[in-house]
Amino acid sequence: MTNRESQLLAILRIGHEASIRGAGISLSEALTRNGYRDLRSGFGPEDLLPVIKTHPTLAEAWLAYSEDKRTDGGWYLLEQGAIGRVGGSQSEMRFGSLDEAVAEYVVRELDFWAS
Repeated sequence: MTNRESQLLAILRIGHEASIRGAGISLSEALTRNGYRDLRSGFGPEDLLPVIKTHPTLAEAWLAYSEDKRTDGGWYLLEQGAIGRVGGSQSEMRFGSLDEAVAEYVVRELDFWAS
């Protein structure tokens, strides 16, 4: 595995790390530990998609993260392959697959909380 693949995999594991099922650390701490803010300009959803397809449990972890959210900020993810803005009217976007939705969701959700 290349360094870039390792970095992208670490980013994709943030949702699990920040859940009670994982390390239970704060999302802010997970973003810092994984260097999300420093790495963000170098990748997009299209870069995450192959990693998600290689590690199917990542999609499940992000669904669980979204279901467990107890906040009125950020984004949500639906198993039907859709994402939307929490509290945002008419913000839902549908994708051709759950994996595509997860890739987009991860970037939008983490960007929201990293800013």
